[in-house]
Amino acid sequence: MDYGMKEATILAVDGGATKTTLTIRSTGGEWLFEKTAPGTNYQTIGANAMIEVLSHLLKDAYLATNVETIDVAVFAIAGIDTIPDLETVTHIVNQSLQNTAFRINELIIENDVQATLLGLVGNNSGALLISGTGSIAYATDGKGKIVRAGGWGHRASDEGSGYWIGSQIIKAIFRAEDNLEKSTILKKLVFEKLQIDSIDKLMTWLYQPNYTNALTASISSVLHEAAALGDEKAIYISQWASNELFSLVKAALAKLSYENEAFTLYFNGGILKHHPFILNYLQQLIHKDYPNITYMLCDENPIESIAKRAQYALHP
Repeated sequence: MDYGMKEATILAVDGGATKTTLTIRSTGGEWLFEKTAPGTNYQTIGANAMIEVLSHLLKDAYLATNVETIDVAVFAIAGIDTIPDLETVTHIVNQSLQNTAFRINELIIENDVQATLLGLVGNNSGALLISGTGSIAYATDGKGKIVRAGGWGHRASDEGSGYWIGSQIIKAIFRAEDNLEKSTILKKLVFEKLQIDSIDKLMTWLYQPNYTNALTASISSVLHEAAALGDEKAIYISQWASNELFSLVKAALAKLSYENEAFTLYFNGGILKHHPFILNYLQQLIHKDYPNITYMLCDENPIESIAKRAQYALHP
C-alpha cells in the first residue's frame, strides 16, 4: 500500500537469539516507543517463550503510546531459515498480536538478515555479509529477487564466523600440544582470556555442562592480537576466514546472476568489525574479482535498518 504524503506509523521488531528490540515510530521522525527484551529465536527458546516475550513487548508498547493503528509492522526474526520456520514464526507472531489491541494494516514477517538488507538498500540492488557467532550472506537485485548463502548453522557450515574461528583456534592449540603443528601464541592468549594455566583446564572448559556455541565464538577475540604479533597460525586462520567469507559472497552473487554492475556490499557482525586483518584481506579478494562492487561497514544498530525496511514498504 502506498501512503503518499500521509504520515504513517510503523512498528519494527529485531528478534535475535540473545535480545529482541521493538520500536514504534512515525514517518515524520518521531520515536514513540523502544524497548529491548530477551531473545526470540524459537529454535532456541521454544514457541511459548517466544509468544511470552513478544506479547509483553507489544503490551508495553501499546500502553506507552496509545497508538491503535500500525500502518506497517515488520517482525525480523532470527531462525527463519525454511518455509516451515516461516510458518511457525508467523503463527507465533499472530498469537502474540492477539494479546494486544493493535490494528496492523500490513504485516511483514521475515528473516532478520533479509529485513536488515532490505532496509539498507531500499529498492536498490545490494548485498549484506554478516560474520558474528555465525555467518550468512543475503543479496537482492532490487526488483524482488532475494537470495542467500550460508547461515546453515554450526553443524553444517558457518565458515568464517566467530564460532568457526574459535574452533580453529582451539584445534590449533590441541594440535600443537600433540606436536602435530608448531606452537602458537594463541595458546597463551586463550589461557589468559579464560584465566586458566593448563591444557587440562582448557579441556574442562570446553566440555563443561554449560557449554554454548557463543563460548567458542568468544575465543575468536584473541585472533587479531595474535595476528598483529606475527603469529603464523593466527595469520593463516585470518586469511582462511577471509576466503571462506569471500566464498559466501561469491555464492550469493552467483545466485543473483550478478554481472559486474555497480553494486554495494554491506558488512556487519563482530568478526568484520573487530578483525581488520580479516576485513582487509576480504576486501582485497572482492576488489580483485568484482572491481565494481563498493563495500560499506554498517555502523548503525540493526533495528534502524529494520525500521527503514518498514518505511520502504509504505512506498513500494
